[in-house]
Amino acid sequence: RGRAMSNIYDELRSALHSIWHRRWLALAVAWAVCLLGWLVVAMVPNTYQSNARLYVQLDDALSEVTGVGMGNRKRDIDRVQQTLTSAVNLEKVIRSTAVGEDITSPKQMEAAVLGLAKKIKVENVKDNLFEIKADFGDGARSDAENAKIAQDIVQKLIDIFREENLAGNRGEMTQSLDFMNQQLADRQKELEAAE
Repeated sequence: RGRAMSNIYDELRSALHSIWHRRWLALAVAWAVCLLGWLVVAMVPNTYQSNARLYVQLDDALSEVTGVGMGNRKRDIDRVQQTLTSAVNLEKVIRSTAVGEDITSPKQMEAAVLGLAKKIKVENVKDNLFEIKADFGDGARSDAENAKIAQDIVQKLIDIFREENLAGNRGEMTQSLDFMNQQLADRQKELEAAE
């Protein structure tokens, strides 16, 4: 047992002695690894995030009075989130921002849409308030360009949502007015029958 301990001790001393004599080599290797790591980190592009808060009127006053067009809240929230991140709308965002400058084929567009979908987050913060976040970082562009593109992505999403929401509200308003006109016609018939 004493002999085994003595052998282990001798081997440990020998290893330490060997390391001490090659300390400059170990230090040089450590510095080389650090410099390589710093170089890799320096080459990673900065990513910029743009945030916006969007208030969405889920039910209009006419819908509340008539009961037409009122849906469940979860469905309305899902609709807003899906509208903002649908493939069709993301393609519009790509085409109208600098993200789509180098896209020439449908395959590239599909890859760009999938990539952009991962960089966009839409959350229901509270009641009718939604938060849109978009991250963007491209090593081929300057920091200022990356920051501007992140901002443009969010702005374009808001513009698209506004356009679609206005068109949808017009349809719902027409539906509500048609319902009210039908109700008025029915009441008029009932009054005439009662007279």
